[in-house]
Amino acid sequence: MAAEVDSRRRRIIDATLDVIRDHGLAGARTLEIARRAGVSTGLVLYHFGTLDGLVAAAMEESEDRYYRSLEDGSTDRPAPERLCLLVERSGAPDTGIGAWILWMEFWVRALRDPATAALCAALEARWRALLRSVIDQGISEGCFTTVAPADAVVRLSALLDGLSVAATFGDREVPVASIPRLWLEAAARELGCDPVLLGLSR
Repeated sequence: MAAEVDSRRRRIIDATLDVIRDHGLAGARTLEIARRAGVSTGLVLYHFGTLDGLVAAAMEESEDRYYRSLEDGSTDRPAPERLCLLVERSGAPDTGIGAWILWMEFWVRALRDPATAALCAALEARWRALLRSVIDQGISEGCFTTVAPADAVVRLSALLDGLSVAATFGDREVPVASIPRLWLEAAARELGCDPVLLGLSR
């Protein structure tokens, strides 16, 4: 029974993510989500309470998928390898453009909705904490030499956001495949890291 409930919740969340990517947050409707999930609207609301509750759960699940993709022993790797994984997995097929579109939708909504703003802030804090842990590891290992890790986190986070937006809008100078290289080149300079450790040429 629990497995069936979990499966149903996943279908509803998957359908929600699809609808948001196709129609945006403003176009997300419980009826369409239920249709795609193959359930009734009543069942959608039974599991998530409100459409807003469902949308928040979908956003959190989208982020959780990214973090789960990093759990293949990455914490046992050297910091440069972990740093590479952070950016490479951000553009993976199941967490790439679709997730970036979702973030842009939420950023716009967060301007006017305190609950969405709080969720965005919490998710951003989670990402920055992970990046900071990797930077701190690199400093301990002696491969990162930055003396301002907190500032590096802010700048590198903002850079990845900007590159993601440019790629999502089809900027020819920022194709999705170029993002890891562009970000890692900046990270090498920011962190005082030998580019070779990040798979880059000097």
